[in-house]
Amino acid sequence: MKEQTGFADVDGSGRAEALVDYLGLVARHVGEFRRDGYDLLRLRPGSAILDVGCGAGEVCAELAARVGAQGRVAGVDLSEAMVESARKAAAATGHAVELEVASVYNLPFADGVFDAVRAERVFQHLDNPEAGLREMLRVTRPGGRVMVIDPDHGQAGIALDDPAHRRVYEALQRAMTRMIVNPHSGTRLRGMLVRAGLVDIAQLTKSFDFGYSPFMQMFFVDERLAAATAAGEITDAEGGNFVAALEERHRAGTFFSSAIGYTVVGTKE
Repeated sequence: MKEQTGFADVDGSGRAEALVDYLGLVARHVGEFRRDGYDLLRLRPGSAILDVGCGAGEVCAELAARVGAQGRVAGVDLSEAMVESARKAAAATGHAVELEVASVYNLPFADGVFDAVRAERVFQHLDNPEAGLREMLRVTRPGGRVMVIDPDHGQAGIALDDPAHRRVYEALQRAMTRMIVNPHSGTRLRGMLVRAGLVDIAQLTKSFDFGYSPFMQMFFVDERLAAATAAGEITDAEGGNFVAALEERHRAGTFFSSAIGYTVVGTKE
């Protein structure tokens, strides 16, 4: 059971608009962490940068402001719906951004044309992340920086007191790792960049805290409950009791959940 989140095939998911909105919600939670990573790209006015898996385009707009009118910002995404949203975002800001529908495995650019290339929350959806990294390196100039950002879906946490609720949550964690193609991507990134020959590698690791509403919206709880139930790991009643327990913790002010994100960047020799 793979990719019930919909992000491996946004246009074919039947809920592209909801997934665009989802990226906006995520952006509000990871914005500071994302912008800390921009500094590691060593951008300057006039730099050329590519955002792979540009989604709704908020990153492209921020990067365009950093590199200025003399710089170049390009974004690609496999989803036409995402690229259309990114085009609207770029037009609203007035920044010049090149946006195309394209795969990380076949980037529509010549060799070595970018000073920096980044991919955020993309590799977790790839069957062959090493091939994606090789293609990103191909379009990066020698001395340029390549950045990859992802979570490890096995490392999320939640506050629970009842062992029965803990068992349901553990089933949901297993469901998530079945739903995502490359669920432990975040902790694999540094090794991938080292093996690919990048140097001067830096890593940022951050724990994110989430309240009840963002947790329910961002962590695909309904899909995970359905997947765990279909797998026979939990019953409908156990899933309902679990959700009721989360709602009660929310009302009592004791709800807490967390996830860990990884940013890894290196230089192409």
